[in-house]
This record gives sequence, structure tokens and C-alpha cells, in this order.
Amino acid sequence: MLLKFMVRAIVLAGVLAVGGQISWAQSEVPKVELGVHLTTMRLSELKESDVGFGGRATFNLNSRVAVEGELNFFPRELSSHVGNRLQGLFGVKAGQRWEKFGVFAKARPGFIRFSDVSSRIACPAVIPAPLGCLLSSGKTEFALDLGGVVEFYPSRKTVVRFDLGDTLIRYRGPFGRPGGGTANNLTSHNVQLNVGVGLRF
Repeated sequence: MLLKFMVRAIVLAGVLAVGGQISWAQSEVPKVELGVHLTTMRLSELKESDVGFGGRATFNLNSRVAVEGELNFFPRELSSHVGNRLQGLFGVKAGQRWEKFGVFAKARPGFIRFSDVSSRIACPAVIPAPLGCLLSSGKTEFALDLGGVVEFYPSRKTVVRFDLGDTLIRYRGPFGRPGGGTANNLTSHNVQLNVGVGLRF
């Protein structure tokens, strides 16, 4: 259901990007944005939430389409035997921009890296191991961020940004699932929220 909503949001943003009109000249939109933010993610398969921080670089191709990259770090070790995590996302943002705010859809593939904490974690001796134990040995998994962005422009040089998305993570197995059973490969849906500020050049 959430994935269908995200796809529709991206299609809508594409329509707006092609047909929308803005209230000032395209050349007046700053080309580069650098921002910092706080982020929170609910890891649905592990049934845990965490807070991290990150940075973002955006290049506006025009007033409606931008390419951007984002790095996030989650420093806390979770109770499910998972260590800290580094997330990298690189993709496209498209939508409609007005003088004081903008609304966009985003699609950004990337990765999430789970640190190796196996030397400090005692996992149960079962086969297949639970997902947390599998990740505790240090793994990098594919991630895809689909969602929406709302931006506010207090001035020409500044931006306040809110991101809400579904971060899909592709876990490679085999591993044991919490409710029983085994999964060889699994794509989980994880709600992620960013709140940040940035400078525009």
C-alpha cells in the first residue's frame, strides 16, 4: 500500500515538473544546496527505531528537478545485536517550487552498512541465525528511499526541509524470522523521517 502511494507521488511530481509554472524566473533558483539534518528510522524487520544525523548535497538542474546525495549515521548499537549503521542515498528529487516553499517526490537508491560487532555479541547457536546476528558480522545491503519532501525558504540563501519516506532494505539470507520460519531474501519497508536545514548557493 505504501509503495503504491510512493509510486503515485513520483508520477504526480513528474507531471508537475513538466507542466507546472513557478512564480519567479528559473535562473533565480540557487543551483547548489548543502544541508544537515536529524533522521529517525523504524527498522520494521528488527522491530526497533533509532535516531541519527546526516548531511546532504543537492544540485538543482532546474526549478523542478534536482539530483542529490545524502549520508546518514546511526551511532547506537541496537538490542537486536545490530551495531551502528551508515546509510548512503543518491538519486533524484522532482516536483513544484514556489517562492516560499516547494513540494517534491524523491527516488534515491543506495546502501546501508551494518558495522561488525560480532566480537562483542553472543548470538544463539541456531541455524539459520536470526537477522540481527547475521547483520552483526558486518554487512552492506541495498537500500531504496521513496517518498516526499516539503521545503520552506525563509530567504533566498536558506532552506528548511522535511523528508518522509519508505526506505526499502533488501536483506540477503538465509536467516530466521522473529515469528518463526526462514527467509532467504527479504525486502523490508522502513519509515524514515528527516528534519533539517541548509544553505543555498
